Amino acid sequence: MMNSVLSRFAHDESGAVTVDWVVLTAATVGLGIATLGVVQLGIADLSNDVADELKKDRGIFQQGFGIALTNASFEDIEGMLAAGWGFYAYNDGMAGWEELDALRFEVVHSGYNGVDAAHGGFSLDMDASPGNLTIGQTLTDAIDGSFYNVSFSAADPVGNNGVDVYFGGEKVGSVQPGGRDMERFTFEIEGGSGDGDNKLELRGTGPEDNVGAYIDDVVVK
Repeated sequence: MMNSVLSRFAHDESGAVTVDWVVLTAATVGLGIATLGVVQLGIADLSNDVADELKKDRGIFQQGFGIALTNASFEDIEGMLAAGWGFYAYNDGMAGWEELDALRFEVVHSGYNGVDAAHGGFSLDMDASPGNLTIGQTLTDAIDGSFYNVSFSAADPVGNNGVDVYFGGEKVGSVQPGGRDMERFTFEIEGGSGDGDNKLELRGTGPEDNVGAYIDDVVVK
């Protein structure tokens, strides 16, 4: 149809050429608008596809190299108070971690109570004075829908303590170390699951007698 209009317009010498010009112009504008609409939809779809692939790539990268945790091995003792067995601080006084029950952090020297740290020179006693700790750290880089493994080492110098693992407010597992030798425990978590806050929590369990499970070297990847 467009070719026919153009041919007639080129050979017409009557006053009707004005009408043809209007028709031709309208058809051209309409075609342009239709073309832009198709291109716009294609660009939008392509941009969404690219964004999805970048998210996937980022999740794969994190699973390969891990999500960085602050003070994952409890080696940063800046600002904490010294004691014969290690260092302590109240509530948010230890780098990277929150103490959600308003108790105090107690970081013990490697070798204390017969437990050697898994990494570095310290581990964290999950039963402070005077109660079981709940510590938390938000994984701000976690991608919604991507799966990660959270792992840590744990030991129990007295044989009646453990650690519960929560993510996004939901319990994902429990550990019960077998003795003074550090053991490695791993659990799967999903970014954005639970209440969506991506907060990792470790909660001490067992009698509240000032000695709990010792944990060290928390890793997410």
